[in-house]
Amino acid sequence: MLWFRNLQIYRLAADHALAAELINAELAKRPFVPCGSMDMDAHGWIAPAKFAADDFAFARQNAALVCLKSEEKVLPAAVIKDELDYRVEQIESAESRKCGRKEQRELKDRIVEELTPRAFTRSRVSRALIDLENGLVMVDAGSAANAEFLLSTLRETLGSLPTRLIDTEISPAAAMTDWLTNETPDAFSLGQYAELKAPGDDGAIARFKRQVMDCDEVRQHLSVGKIATQLSLAFGERLTFTLTEAMEIKSLAMLDVLADELKDMDAETQDDLFESQFALLIGELRGFIPVLLDALGGEVMR
Repeated sequence: MLWFRNLQIYRLAADHALAAELINAELAKRPFVPCGSMDMDAHGWIAPAKFAADDFAFARQNAALVCLKSEEKVLPAAVIKDELDYRVEQIESAESRKCGRKEQRELKDRIVEELTPRAFTRSRVSRALIDLENGLVMVDAGSAANAEFLLSTLRETLGSLPTRLIDTEISPAAAMTDWLTNETPDAFSLGQYAELKAPGDDGAIARFKRQVMDCDEVRQHLSVGKIATQLSLAFGERLTFTLTEAMEIKSLAMLDVLADELKDMDAETQDDLFESQFALLIGELRGFIPVLLDALGGEVMR
């Protein structure tokens, strides 16, 4: 199913000159090509929809979905070490001398070179939604590092990609702490997961799972100065998610109302279903993100 599980959100510069046609044309120049026999890794762009093989940027409603495929060779360190130990032992036994560090490094490089063509490969696909209408880039990634890899590759492919992290008037940590202490904004309700942390690099951390947040135990941690660094929330009756202090959206999921809408979609083919799911994804994110930013005091525009 076409759905984003995590969101790393970036703001496009107001004067960007991006258009779906331009993105598609540039991505098509750098398609994914699997690793060659001596390559340790490879990455490139693939078409998000199988039925639209030429659309490297699947564009609808002034938004474009892009997919980056990465592949890397896997050479277990233990395998390299065992082979190196064997060769060092053979040399020292046959020549009655000690194998020095420089020679061992050269042997290791030779072993890696010999094993690379036979190494296993593993691949992954990363996706991003470029909302040209609202000037946002939303990467489906569980970590900032993975999102930045996609963005840097996209930036390199397009020549430039003027983006910045979203900044709000109220920090997510301050807002989440306030919502636990007082009440949530009207559009949101508390879930049953929270992470509370005392200030400082070595501050104590308390995690609550499957816990009603309106309880004495949570209030006690807040009363001694802990702040919320992660908090699960529901957006109306449509979405659940976990917000982090770094403005990350994790574990984004549909509630029953939205899931039922997906089931009721009148799609005769898998192609039609993809189109419908894409429209649903765009619509939900366009409804959700602005309300969340408003709840955080609004976006700080630079």
